[in-house]
Amino acid sequence: MPDQATLRTIAEHLRSANGFSPIATVHEQLKNIEDAYEIQSINRKEWITQGRLVTGYKVAFTTAESQQIFGADEPVYGTLFEDMRCPTNSTIEAGRLAHPKLEGEIVLELNTDLPAKPLSPEEIASAVGAFYIALEIPDGSFASEFNAIDMAADNAGAASYVLGDMNPLTPEINLAALSMEMRHNEKVVSTGKASTCMGNPMNVLVWLQEALARHDEGLKTGQIVYCGSLVPIIQVQPGDTFQAVVEGMGSASCHFAPA
Repeated sequence: MPDQATLRTIAEHLRSANGFSPIATVHEQLKNIEDAYEIQSINRKEWITQGRLVTGYKVAFTTAESQQIFGADEPVYGTLFEDMRCPTNSTIEAGRLAHPKLEGEIVLELNTDLPAKPLSPEEIASAVGAFYIALEIPDGSFASEFNAIDMAADNAGAASYVLGDMNPLTPEINLAALSMEMRHNEKVVSTGKASTCMGNPMNVLVWLQEALARHDEGLKTGQIVYCGSLVPIIQVQPGDTFQAVVEGMGSASCHFAPA
């Protein structure tokens, strides 16, 4: 493992990087993904010190296909902050993000803490009080192709997110069966089911709780978890409008200002 000084130097480079001033990938300097999560932790603590408020987590690579593409054998997580949030139906100003992409997701909201200790899937599921129809807008900091280790170090590409309609999670709702329709400039471009995400968004939360617990971290009441995209990711262009719709459950939408 690189020494702490090296990890802190890499972390500082990533804090100052973004799509407008990208840097070289960092995985060549790291031994494994645990080094990458240490870098993410260093930056999260620094951002919190600067006054940023943690609102939850995002989980990427929740399909076997995406894990294979990026050289992973499990998902990757990153931290979400309040200043990343955009209201649904809002316009995202030009220049806020360099190379934004767009994903349609189911987001879980906790009504109970999930501490950093072994918990059963049933205990974890019982902590979810509601879910949202949502959009995630990732961006990245690298100048070339990256892998899962880079992704973990770069806070999983977390850049912006949109929470749409919220629904209480009642026993009769089968999250895995939810189907999403993605509309791009008012045209339906894809559909997908929540079962795409590790079989069920709840399985994503179970994985995340276990992964965070390995790093002595837990989840708190009121935090949200983005569970991976139900539909193929889209490269955003200036002027684009998107709407993710789940019949009977609501929608989330946003517009990107022209350049």
